[in-house]
Amino acid sequence: MRDYKTIKRYLKQQVTLTKEEHPEETLAEIVEGSLFKGYNFWILFFAMIIACIGLNTDSTSALIGAMLISPLMGPIVGFAFGVSINNAKLKKQGIANWFIMTLISLLASTLFFYITPFQHNTSAIFSFTKASIFDVLMAFFGGMAGFIGIVKKEGTKVIAGVAVATACMPPLCTAGYGLAHADITYFFGGLYYYLINCLYIGLATFVLSRVLGYHIYFNCKKSLNKTIQFLWMLFIVLMLLPSLYIAYTKYKQEYLNPTSQSTDKQRIDSLEKRLQIIEHNFKLPKN
Repeated sequence: MRDYKTIKRYLKQQVTLTKEEHPEETLAEIVEGSLFKGYNFWILFFAMIIACIGLNTDSTSALIGAMLISPLMGPIVGFAFGVSINNAKLKKQGIANWFIMTLISLLASTLFFYITPFQHNTSAIFSFTKASIFDVLMAFFGGMAGFIGIVKKEGTKVIAGVAVATACMPPLCTAGYGLAHADITYFFGGLYYYLINCLYIGLATFVLSRVLGYHIYFNCKKSLNKTIQFLWMLFIVLMLLPSLYIAYTKYKQEYLNPTSQSTDKQRIDSLEKRLQIIEHNFKLPKN
């Protein structure tokens, strides 16, 4: 019995999340991150340009750089945390700044892809048009890791990793590419990818902030209105359905259709063999 209690206490110590910062410090950090002025304005501008260049040139390093410096996650976390602790000012600031930053990034990326001389599609652009259930899971668990990075002292590395895992700027710029080329598939694909990330990062922030008891500290013990809860859950489920369909489509292509499993190298080798056969068949006999 004593061994059981010792093991239980040990496991509890290992998995228990503790607040390394005072709740007021966490709130101040989240409020600062959700602002859209000064350095956040310029960082958003630079991140948008880098993401567009990365998509246009198929540069992975540029896309990672844009994800790392993008401030789009700040207002999302701010709104979700505001909902969790019932802070009307933070909720309003978060959703308003998120909308403004989204609109500016979308319009600016549309202008970029409209005037750039390189109008061809790239694999990087295409990769941000199909958000499957796995991208939803990355956004949700990435959002949880991101919130832990906020409440943890010196959690900058965690937040940086989350920014890469839960890409916000590249899919939004992909939607801008769709607008610039009047391509509905790329516009809605990129926009859906972006909204999925935003929604589930926010959901993860709300859930974890409740688990850690921030709503109790800030005197918000009452739960959300049942009608609002129902509408949110309905919206979350509806947003989830397309990602399930996309994941099923990918599964069909990769596993139910054997011919689609061949790699690019295999396809090239197959084409080379066909060319050799054609050359052999049409080779003129020597005199």
